[in-house]
Amino acid sequence: MKIGFIGCGKMGSSILYGVEGKIFNTKDIFVCEKDEKIRLNFIREGINVVASLTPLCKEVDVILLAVKPQDFAFVLENLRGQVDGKLIITIAAGITTSFIEDYLGSVKVARAMPNTAALIGEASSVVCFNSFLTEEDKSLVLKIFETIGKVIEIDENQMDDIIPIGGSFTAYQYYFYKGFLESSVKRGIDEKVAKKVLIQSIIGSAKMIESQNKSIDELISDVCSKGGTTLAGLKEFEDNNLLKIIDDCASSCANRSKELGKKD
Repeated sequence: MKIGFIGCGKMGSSILYGVEGKIFNTKDIFVCEKDEKIRLNFIREGINVVASLTPLCKEVDVILLAVKPQDFAFVLENLRGQVDGKLIITIAAGITTSFIEDYLGSVKVARAMPNTAALIGEASSVVCFNSFLTEEDKSLVLKIFETIGKVIEIDENQMDDIIPIGGSFTAYQYYFYKGFLESSVKRGIDEKVAKKVLIQSIIGSAKMIESQNKSIDELISDVCSKGGTTLAGLKEFEDNNLLKIIDDCASSCANRSKELGKKD
């Protein structure tokens, strides 16, 4: 079995390196990418690089579309008539399985949303499938995304609304962490020290959520003591309605994904 990547930037490359040697041999991986620097890197590594979509489609059984949502219509137009029987995987925000079917017909389509932690094998991915995939196809898709982290299958009607806590969430976390890091430095903490403390706090908090059979509210309460430091800080969040800001952020993110899936 062979796989082809159409577009292979940061996320596409993370998936490629995830599956290389685990699911697909290097000689069975093909890339079509417009960036010359990326192409040259893959050539040096022994990855098959093709100049256009037609030779890629002739070679592979699985096609992973890792192009921007805005480029999808153009790519799908050029795939017409070349992908019958092949498994199509998309990782673009907002691009539905029916959007792809409108261009390519009754093809097998899996829609996935990983995040950038794929680079270190710690991605949180969600996937859904159209009605044409076999159980064997679905198993292969799940195995592909398990090479870069953990994966959960969900219904497609949830894909846009899960992006704020999946694909986009890492950026929102980084922004939040940036605020605390900069605040600590501003108050005189050495940046390297602050970063080390922050990193371990992030890791510990995530493991507590995972390992403790408690709600988020209970975990928050466990940190707080009456009249203490944590409650003083949380009062600022409450007074400034941080939860409303977060909800607005998540809603904007999900709505943008829905907009990207609409045809012009």
